[in-house]
Amino acid sequence: MKKIIVFLLLTVFASSLYAQNNNCRQNISSQKFNQLYLQLKSKQEDKSRLQLARQISGSYCFSSTQVKEIALLFDNDNIRLKFAKTAYRNTTDKQNFYDVYDAFIYYSAVFRLHDYINNKNEQTNYNDGTVMESETPRFPDYNYPSYKQYRGTRKCTSPISDNSFNYIVDQLYQVDNDRNKYVNAISLIRNNCLPTASLMKIASLFSTEEYKLKFALEAVNSVYDIDHYIEMKQIFNTPSGRSKFMESFGNQGSTTTDICKVNSTEYKNIITTLKNEKFNTNKVSSAKQMIQTKKCFTAQQIKGIVELFSYENSRLEIARFGYDYTINQSIYCSTVSQALDFENSKKNLLNYINTKTR
Repeated sequence: MKKIIVFLLLTVFASSLYAQNNNCRQNISSQKFNQLYLQLKSKQEDKSRLQLARQISGSYCFSSTQVKEIALLFDNDNIRLKFAKTAYRNTTDKQNFYDVYDAFIYYSAVFRLHDYINNKNEQTNYNDGTVMESETPRFPDYNYPSYKQYRGTRKCTSPISDNSFNYIVDQLYQVDNDRNKYVNAISLIRNNCLPTASLMKIASLFSTEEYKLKFALEAVNSVYDIDHYIEMKQIFNTPSGRSKFMESFGNQGSTTTDICKVNSTEYKNIITTLKNEKFNTNKVSSAKQMIQTKKCFTAQQIKGIVELFSYENSRLEIARFGYDYTINQSIYCSTVSQALDFENSKKNLLNYINTKTR
């Protein structure tokens, strides 16, 4: 998938490439590169490795392949991005620089690098060889919930302005590692009111699932539209990350559970309403609407809803649909599959959960 995106990016990338000045004609020899590579590899921390890598890339000319090999030494995409931007200036074969894109873990970093190259005329070069940029982060293409017409429960009075949000993002975007970024992020949003969409964008600046989860669970104290907060699950790149968020989000106590989790009275009303539906098609539509509206069910509650249907295909349809709205996803398959009669249906549900991405 990354190669397809890179291919599309190249249509713009190639058109402006040769117009850019390139003083490097010949990259360093393999022997010299290996010496520098081992020197960089000996550094224990990304911060010190980045500092040396920037110095080296300002003094020597590298091929795109060599830049990629150095970029792979870093543990963090944000650090890789900083190095790649500096190294680009002295790359001998800029037309092949898209090879460096494969060194990144997340597409967001690839897009940022691509945007940087296409907007290089906005850079300012400093005497020490460091390239400082004025850049705006490109946020992932999530399904961001709108708070403009929000009529649900509010946890604070009114969201911060766009300028205040941009200030927070600018401050965080310059921080190298997730730990420091997390500390700064919590400090910046504390005592502020932000919509879920803004918190999702801030969370996307973290490189690791661990700190995305820590931020998501702490940021709930600053969210404006709490009923939308379940959409924060989109920031996670793995089923495991989403599952941990859903379970932790549902178990935080009165802060979120009373608002999000379906209590026994609500659940009984849902069951009664569905039992009164005479036609299967209407029952399926009603079940989906209720699940999507309330959002936070337990796996056991979804199992009870699935059992209301007489047809296996409808049971499977609701079983698959309910996964996204369950707070204990780690036991979802083992619990809900008990409501399915056929082995093929159980396998279908398992495959759906294993391959589901968003």
